[in-house]
Amino acid sequence: MYHQQMHNLKTEHPEVQKHFEEGFHVIRRSDCLWAALSPDLIIEQVLMRSLQTSGGLTGGRGMTEQQRLLGVLSIPACAEVNQAMEGLTGVNYNTGEQNKDMTKTRQARDWKDTLTVPSYLQQRNPFTSDPSLWNIATVEHALRSINVDTAWSVGIAILKSVDRLTPAEYAFKRKDQAVTLSMKFSVRINGDQIQVDPQLLFQRLVIAAQKCDELELALTYELSSYPPALFDSSLLLQEANKPTLAAAIWDLIRPYVTADNVVESSQNVLDGGALVQRIPWSHGSTYKDIPYATSIQSM
Repeated sequence: MYHQQMHNLKTEHPEVQKHFEEGFHVIRRSDCLWAALSPDLIIEQVLMRSLQTSGGLTGGRGMTEQQRLLGVLSIPACAEVNQAMEGLTGVNYNTGEQNKDMTKTRQARDWKDTLTVPSYLQQRNPFTSDPSLWNIATVEHALRSINVDTAWSVGIAILKSVDRLTPAEYAFKRKDQAVTLSMKFSVRINGDQIQVDPQLLFQRLVIAAQKCDELELALTYELSSYPPALFDSSLLLQEANKPTLAAAIWDLIRPYVTADNVVESSQNVLDGGALVQRIPWSHGSTYKDIPYATSIQSM
């Protein structure tokens, strides 16, 4: 849309086109060479920075109409105060004539970054005779469902489906969008729909092939870098399900329970909660009294 507006600028807004040709599309903040910046960048670095920093409108003052007017109209007064403080303290902001991009250090770093690009492409040549779609960084080949290379046709099809429909009538569907390499595909295992990351699966298969002599035996196990029974996908420990654990323990010891509900050769396990529930804690008792109270109760 921006390209279309700029292309029609000469016919629709000739006065704006004239200002652009005369160089009025940039702002110069200093006397340095190549110090002219576009107005939108100046607004972001000057006006918006003052609004978003500590003490600004978005930093605690609020965004009401009165507060916005006070913030904008007080900028000239703040500039005068800042200039007076600089004159009082003798601290001035001066700029040199040379642009920082012309320094030897900056040129050496830019040249090093320039050489990095051809070196990277030499190791991962994208201009091969292979017609398949694949990622040159991870060497991950795309599935047949990946159609990001035809994103233009996909977008045209979506626009045609939107034509002559109101926003309330049309609903965007995920299946109509372009499928990229980063999207996970799903497989059905034992009736459950499982999301699979192709890159992660490929990495685990490569590691298993290099580290294991019997690859067929290794693939019979779950290729996971963490135990999913204990951790979730964000590597956070799953919440304990104590009722389920108690029921499982009871099922294991049920064959050893006698008629008097006594378990043969049983042992009692106490945790912190058991101490709070079983032992009488009198007011003002110390840690030394806890073992004594435990021995009295067991007697």
